Amino acid sequence: FTTSPAPPHKGSNVFRAKITGADGRPITGAKVIVTFFMAAMPAMGMAAMRTTSTLPEKGGGFYEGSGALQSGGTWQVTIQAQKNGQTIASKQLSVSAEGAM
Repeated sequence: FTTSPAPPHKGSNVFRAKITGADGRPITGAKVIVTFFMAAMPAMGMAAMRTTSTLPEKGGGFYEGSGALQSGGTWQVTIQAQKNGQTIASKQLSVSAEGAM
């Protein structure tokens, strides 16, 4: 999983994922969804935030799409790939985005 710019920032970004099988071969024809989530921060008067982007296939197991982050800070990211209605891959990570909250 990569972003452009790297690291991502508040506002518009491009998200990219490479999906491969256990054998390292690219997986094509999947539906890839990236969800960014930031928990609420009541002390700062901030509600929880969520951004979901579908990444269209670009070929060779590469998927790419755009999305906007509402704030800088640390986001919990879930990348999910589905094929034929079944989840075939899922990964969670934290990403720090630049920009003001």
